[in-house]
Amino acid sequence: MDTAIQPLATLDAGAISATGATSIDELLRTIRGVTQSGDGQEPIFLLNAQRVSGYQEIGNLPPEAIEKVEVFPEPVALQYGYPPTRRIVNFIIKRRFRQLSLKQAVGTSTRGGADNANAHVDYTRLRGDGRLTLSLDARHSDALLQTRRRVLPDPDVPFDARGNITGTLAGGEIDPVLSGLAGQFVTIVPVPNAPLPIGSVGPGSFVTDANRPRLFDLSPFHTLAPSNDTFHGEAVIANRIGRRLSGSLTLTGDHSRERTVFGPASATLFIPRGNPFSPFGRDVLLQRYLVEAPPLSQRTDTTTLHAGSVVRSAWRGWQWDWTGTLDTQRKEGIVAKAIDTTAVTAAIAAGADPFRPLDPALLTNRLVDRTVQSSYGAGTKFVATNRPLRLPAGRVTLTATFEGEQIGTDSRTRGANPSAIAFDRSRVEGAVALDLPITSRREDVLPWVGELSANVSATVRHVGGFGDLSDSTLGANWAPFAGLQVLAQIKRSATAPTLDQLAAPQISAPQVPLFDFGTGRSTLVTLLVGGNPALSAERRRTRSIGATVKPFAKSELRIGATYETTDIHDGIQTIFALTPAAQAALPALFVRDAAGALVSVAFRPINIFREHRRTLNVTLAANGQLGRARPSTTPDGRPADRPTFYGGIGPTIRFADRIELRPGTPTLDLLDGDTLSGGTTQRLAGYGYGGLSYLGNGGTFDFYCTGGATVRGDVAAAILTFAPLCKINVTGSLSVHHFLPHQDWTRHLGFKLEVANITGARQRVRDATGVVPYRYQPDLLDAVGRSIVLSLRKLF
Repeated sequence: MDTAIQPLATLDAGAISATGATSIDELLRTIRGVTQSGDGQEPIFLLNAQRVSGYQEIGNLPPEAIEKVEVFPEPVALQYGYPPTRRIVNFIIKRRFRQLSLKQAVGTSTRGGADNANAHVDYTRLRGDGRLTLSLDARHSDALLQTRRRVLPDPDVPFDARGNITGTLAGGEIDPVLSGLAGQFVTIVPVPNAPLPIGSVGPGSFVTDANRPRLFDLSPFHTLAPSNDTFHGEAVIANRIGRRLSGSLTLTGDHSRERTVFGPASATLFIPRGNPFSPFGRDVLLQRYLVEAPPLSQRTDTTTLHAGSVVRSAWRGWQWDWTGTLDTQRKEGIVAKAIDTTAVTAAIAAGADPFRPLDPALLTNRLVDRTVQSSYGAGTKFVATNRPLRLPAGRVTLTATFEGEQIGTDSRTRGANPSAIAFDRSRVEGAVALDLPITSRREDVLPWVGELSANVSATVRHVGGFGDLSDSTLGANWAPFAGLQVLAQIKRSATAPTLDQLAAPQISAPQVPLFDFGTGRSTLVTLLVGGNPALSAERRRTRSIGATVKPFAKSELRIGATYETTDIHDGIQTIFALTPAAQAALPALFVRDAAGALVSVAFRPINIFREHRRTLNVTLAANGQLGRARPSTTPDGRPADRPTFYGGIGPTIRFADRIELRPGTPTLDLLDGDTLSGGTTQRLAGYGYGGLSYLGNGGTFDFYCTGGATVRGDVAAAILTFAPLCKINVTGSLSVHHFLPHQDWTRHLGFKLEVANITGARQRVRDATGVVPYRYQPDLLDAVGRSIVLSLRKLF
């Protein structure tokens, strides 16, 4: 690439082979730690140092077609018309290549369930500037039923197949007579398993189980992971267009269907004092699961189509390219969220026995939300680069960008709480970026300083509904001597919310148990999810300084470190933790009844007033060959094969992460016990990866580890300690031809075994009393656990 900035990591063909990757997705997953920016943003992809219409254009290239992968830091993005907030991954492909690939994979979890299968076929042809890629992919995953895991019932959920009886007020007394007989204030009691004959049972029959509700095991009715079927097709063609132009066209289509089973519907049934089967002297409530009806479920069908094109050329010193994209998506969902109990309540009021199994005919009116979200997008981007001026230290690089976009969505919900949201939004922006050389050893301008340059950029955009927004950057790049590079940068940006954040379908679900950090127990609420059309634009200011060291000129060993400070105003987040601090600062998200009981919670994106972060990211990456180069032993004189290795580590240290939800509210310290997600933000986390390959055989590993942390609560049951966690993935690849070299059918035939989370590590959480809260049981936090995938791949 034409840049003075050194890459953070490079992988040549040998190192790529050592990863054992059979697709670009697998390759990127292996090195994901070094490709992500400090704030978790995914990278920008280039092909032969040129922009592409999107990841779809390069996502199905086989790893065998790639000569080299380079990962560059964020400032390089300016040269390609992007803001300097994301890293660059540049794929350099071979000039001549042809391959047909067939792949079949099957997998499962080692504890049973979540079986999956994948069939994939692709064809790639590279010939000079010409490129053709065709691919088809089909995937299936079975649902993971809760019976395959160990999940204990929630003691704070009062529902049962036969029912538990409570008073009409939350926490209220059922019957003074029952309390007197039991010698305690009785608020809940299970329905006896035996039928209750009319007139033969009194409150005394319930004394034995007073305040000991019967818990119900949801396992046979509930899935921990959904079933899924996905189909994907793609075609990419690229070539020269006449003498001066070159271009590409990408067409992709995806369709997926996902199904989740939530469990039986719950119901709170009113039993009047006069019901002949009720032994109580006052009205009571029956908390019951309606197991006589099919369980509640959700089905989602999503169809996505994409078209992208790029045209590029050069004119009078300008290198330019134009990108156009068209996208459309339709998502249809059917959510059975409850059952209308009007008929059941009327039958009980008329004298029916509420303690016997209910007539299924009374439970046919299911409350169903039907959602349809249709969205579209059309975008164009023009980027031109030139070196119009020469300064004493070298030429100035100028990059000009013009971009336009029109997007829209129509989201409708039909059901008990219908809603409709429609948005159309246009965006027009222009940007200019300059790279100015200041000193240079090559040009003998203050050579004792080394190579020093400055970069500056400005972007102005107009976004429909949000007015004028702007970005700006100011940075410096200093290489005092070979092998060391220092980068410093200040970035300001303003970003409008996405359409999904603004207009996702509005869905409500009753009787959802959520962990309450105020009490340390589950509480049943009506959960509201969907978009928030009142969101404002997010504004960030980021300051960073980093260094990359390549200590040995002939070795691909690179060490990098970046210290970054970020201030965010009106950041967009969703509050998932029911903490007293969140409820006090954001009362609109939490609705309580007249008695003060929490009845409704909204999981919708909101603007956070202010957030401050400080982090240090360190990377170390290396690859190469083991042993000394040996004399050629092949007829064509090629060097003898040697084992190839690659590896890297990347710890992250967080020094600060503080949030002010609203102006004047107390500051929350996410590194010192506060939470917005219900989980923790660890001070120390890190990743690592590595692999070794020889003659098509090899093994790889990667891991991600986090330190322990504690979430504070108002009571001991809400003080949660999260243990350190480390998940390790390993793969092994085998070339059949290496072991059966005289069999033609074994050529380019390989097996691969992948084991995800090989140690079966799962997040362990305990409260201050040593108890594992229901919502934090390991099998709920990570239902799949250790999984194995065996794949067979044949190349032609």
